[in-house]
Amino acid sequence: PVPRCKPLRHAYEKEIVLYAYFEGLDYVSTECVYAPHAYRGHARSLLKDLEATRPSTVAALGHSGRRLAVGTEVATKALVAC
Repeated sequence: PVPRCKPLRHAYEKEIVLYAYFEGLDYVSTECVYAPHAYRGHARSLLKDLEATRPSTVAALGHSGRRLAVGTEVATKALVAC
């Protein structure tokens, strides 16, 4: 398998939007209809609180996440459009 290249992995969303703006790229951001009820918001607020106390928290989570391996027997759901 070919590894995926993620050049903007360490960039914040604001930085990506600014990059797209200054480069004249089309950028469309729409919220999923399920977003207000998603658990993701709770995790995001936890990360923001952790980052306020220790700025390197998000980077440390990203580095440790890359070291994790997903087993082949893990059941995954098929993704559907919002």
